[in-house]
Amino acid sequence: MKNILNRKNIFNTQSLTLLLIIIAILLVANFISANHFGRLDLTADKQYSISKTTKDTLKKLDDLLTIKVYFSQTLPPDLTQTAQYIKDVLSEYKAYSHKVNVEIIDPAKDETTKSEVESLGIPEIEMQIMEKDQFKVQKGYLGIAIFFGSKKEIIPIVQDVANIEYELTSAIKRLTSENLKNIGFLTGHDEHDIYEIPSYAGMQTSPSDYTLIKKELDKNYNVTTIDISSGQKIENIDTLIVAGPQKALSDREFYEIDQFLMRGGQAIFLLDQVTIAGNLQTEINVTGLDKLLSNYGIQVNSNLVMDISNETVGFSSGYMQFYLPYPFWPKLIKDNFAKDNPIMARLQTISLPWSSSLNSLDKEGVTTTVLATTTYSGSTVSQPFNLDPQQQYNPTERKKVPMIILAKGQFKSAYAGQKAPEINSENSENVSADKTIDQAEKEIQIIAVGDSDFINDDNLKRFPDNAVFFQNAVDYLTMGSDLISIRAKTLQDRPLNQPSETKKTWIKIINLIMIPLLVIVFGVFRFYQRKKNK
Repeated sequence: MKNILNRKNIFNTQSLTLLLIIIAILLVANFISANHFGRLDLTADKQYSISKTTKDTLKKLDDLLTIKVYFSQTLPPDLTQTAQYIKDVLSEYKAYSHKVNVEIIDPAKDETTKSEVESLGIPEIEMQIMEKDQFKVQKGYLGIAIFFGSKKEIIPIVQDVANIEYELTSAIKRLTSENLKNIGFLTGHDEHDIYEIPSYAGMQTSPSDYTLIKKELDKNYNVTTIDISSGQKIENIDTLIVAGPQKALSDREFYEIDQFLMRGGQAIFLLDQVTIAGNLQTEINVTGLDKLLSNYGIQVNSNLVMDISNETVGFSSGYMQFYLPYPFWPKLIKDNFAKDNPIMARLQTISLPWSSSLNSLDKEGVTTTVLATTTYSGSTVSQPFNLDPQQQYNPTERKKVPMIILAKGQFKSAYAGQKAPEINSENSENVSADKTIDQAEKEIQIIAVGDSDFINDDNLKRFPDNAVFFQNAVDYLTMGSDLISIRAKTLQDRPLNQPSETKKTWIKIINLIMIPLLVIVFGVFRFYQRKKNK
């Protein structure tokens, strides 16, 4: 009896001790959670965690940054989740810097606040809500204003929560940077127009223009156009973009581009070696830029690329419209990207309509990196081109075809040891060239793509990942890789890999023969097993 009581006392003591330990753990956990902010993010690309770039940006703040969130108190259920997510993200911003002040404001609380919001350019928007089994429209606000010193940045309407960190951090970088970098688009040779035509002008912006990509670049850069047809030196530009010229450049223009690079400028060349008319007629586009690029280790070929991984494209025949997978619009996938390069590291796809192939050339002091290729089923065709969308895709040779190339190094000038070419222009009398720089003053980088239409307005609406690639490329050349990791979080398209023809054949054999054979073998085994048991 005594032993039983002793055992009971020991059990009670152990139970009480365990209970006290549990209570102590809960108290400590409660204290820690009340004083320290944390979150576990298990998504593949850390969709719900702020990036190192954002943390570094916030830690560098030397003054108070105020973020005013103008959200209506009553929102539809889907926007309530959006508002809560943004508040959570901003709480992380605040946690990483004591110089970040976040205010949540309902503009409808008084007329003074409402007037303040309107003066900031944050509009009152209409939102549809369900009430008593009926849809009704209510007005509200969903905007953000960021203040730093005397400067401010406005996000009038929060439209995409997946992109909110990029929007916020880009705005903070603009506010805290003394000078924005300059991006210059070359003009004068029928390149893509980056400026939107005002509606009152009685004209419409062409779907082949670059107005959408300019809006994206405007968030982080001063974007302008430059004309060097009169022999002007390219100045006050950090990155030059040559986007689809349709006319030949003069020798003096080549010289000015070359010398811009020699002075340390960066450049992106988007070249259409083959122009495609509306009736699918083709013409070789001779600009001379392919010859210039060959001096820097990149060869642009006058051909068109086809691939088994491609986009579905709409075509018209009389009054009929039909859609077909079109090999001349290759869809490049992540398995064929240079994953160790920040430009490509987290991209999923890039679609390049009617693109020409590239090759790397051996040049002293130049390193080339193929950023993207087709699949192993890629191929090229040369003149005469047959672009018929209903033809069978059956190339004689299949291989990975280089589509995007990055070249870096201290390039040797294409005009080393030469004087500046003469200017063939009426407006050139006061323009003179400096002494030719024979070798690049520092390491420079250029990127080449054999197509310029992939980022026009029409294609960006269909293939938003193209915009991400181009912005990554501009950022990489102009500012390094700071913003790339944030922007890549917004990518959604995760295409299935295209199997090779051999793999397809084996899959068919397994489906047609192996699976039925396994069923037969199992049936025979069961038959003999039962017979043996009897």
